[in-house]
Amino acid sequence: MKLYPQKAPHIRSDTSNKTVMGDVIITLAALYFMAACYYGRRVLELGLLSVAVCWGADALCVWLRGRRVTIRDYSPVVTGMIIPLMMSASIPYHIVVVADLFAILIAKQTFGGLGNNLFNPAAAGLAFAIACWPAQMFTYPLPNSTLDLWGEVSSSITSSASYTLYVGGVPMADYTAVLLGQQAGPMGTTCVLVICACLLYLLFRRTAKAQQSLLLLLTAAALNFLFPRVSADGLTSAFYEVLATPVLFCAAFLFTDPVTSPSRSMGKALYGVIGGVVLVLFSRLGGYEQTMVFAILLMNALSPALDQLAEWQITQKRRMRYGRKVAIDLSGEADFDTDDGAPAAEAAPGGTAV
Repeated sequence: MKLYPQKAPHIRSDTSNKTVMGDVIITLAALYFMAACYYGRRVLELGLLSVAVCWGADALCVWLRGRRVTIRDYSPVVTGMIIPLMMSASIPYHIVVVADLFAILIAKQTFGGLGNNLFNPAAAGLAFAIACWPAQMFTYPLPNSTLDLWGEVSSSITSSASYTLYVGGVPMADYTAVLLGQQAGPMGTTCVLVICACLLYLLFRRTAKAQQSLLLLLTAAALNFLFPRVSADGLTSAFYEVLATPVLFCAAFLFTDPVTSPSRSMGKALYGVIGGVVLVLFSRLGGYEQTMVFAILLMNALSPALDQLAEWQITQKRRMRYGRKVAIDLSGEADFDTDDGAPAAEAAPGGTAV
């Protein structure tokens, strides 16, 4: 039997890699179904290609490391499914392949593979694609348009909700269109109702933690409500900033990655609140219309420090409880500290011993 040392804290859980990844795959499949309804078969082709590339690259690295390749490791499948959903339905195939390879070979396997990566592989692959091909990444086809399986896609539009907010405007799509996904954007991030259902399923299954995702969304919504960056009221600003952009999708599938997020409840709560602040700062100061993946990567780097802070706080509480217990025990022993072993006499209010 081989033993692989892992960093503390070691927290027992009934969940496993198979159950967690299986739940995520089920919800992502629902988003692929909705995206295929809007954009056709090209969505499925992109997803299958991405999964094949991620799984093949991951299996190759595992084999080169001298370990046994197993199909029960669903993590590359999840990475392969997430990356195209955060892209345009008209994205060229080679961009998806490069993002997949960067995610697996650089962001995941370089750090030791499953359970050891510091950064979320899908977020790293998407950030690399945004830095290299921003024009293609932020050019979206209209919903319900017919896309060719191969070749260049000409039916595209650049005025997504993220771009409109980035230039200081208010999106034209009404609330109903945003909730139903009738707007231009990354092919898996526009149907808000389906994403909310997926997030609720993951929370019910305890695959995702409410401290992270919900606090991230609430913090981002509150800051945009109080300090809107567009010429609209706070409620309108919070609605479009959180629901009309990929923020909700990232909060459900990228920000809740158990490997790259803190382990303790306190750390997860801080992770969500600080992540919301960082997200708002990146959206105001960043150089791209979509900066959520960059905020996630920064929070991944802060995750070990938040874990250490949570462990220090828990240790302090344990020391305080232990100190109170010792004090109580010592005071109890003092009550019986007499010559004949009998309890010490108590003084009456008038000063007479009773």
